[in-house]
Amino acid sequence: MTLDQLQRAQLFFFAYGEASASGSLSAMKAVCYVIRNRVRRGWHDGNWLEVIEQADQVAGNQPTKKLPRLDVYSRSFQQLMQAVDEIYYSSSSDDTERVVDEALYYQFADRPLRTWFTENIIRHPQEHARKAHIGTMVLFN
Repeated sequence: MTLDQLQRAQLFFFAYGEASASGSLSAMKAVCYVIRNRVRRGWHDGNWLEVIEQADQVAGNQPTKKLPRLDVYSRSFQQLMQAVDEIYYSSSSDDTERVVDEALYYQFADRPLRTWFTENIIRHPQEHARKAHIGTMVLFN
């Protein structure tokens, strides 16, 4: 296994764990794009694994520690697997990428908010404007 393969696998599992309950492939892909945006901005020295590992520190909702059941035969599971490679390597563009744009933060409106997120992101709209919605997912710059 190479480092690239490990990073892509971690990105997949993180996005799946964060957003698969929404039932939205776009939300899962949006999580990947937000992580990629953080890497590109130099968070944790641009280290993919560190950005993913530290994502709970800036999470909009209480982190879920249990990975949902992996349904490897579901269409969204398989589509996310393919999308992770494209997102990681920036090898294609899609509507989700255009919606996410430069967003660095997200939260799901149907889940309890973390106090940190409310105080540091939501209450500072000049610094962290609400960017877009993907289902119940809200993206912020």
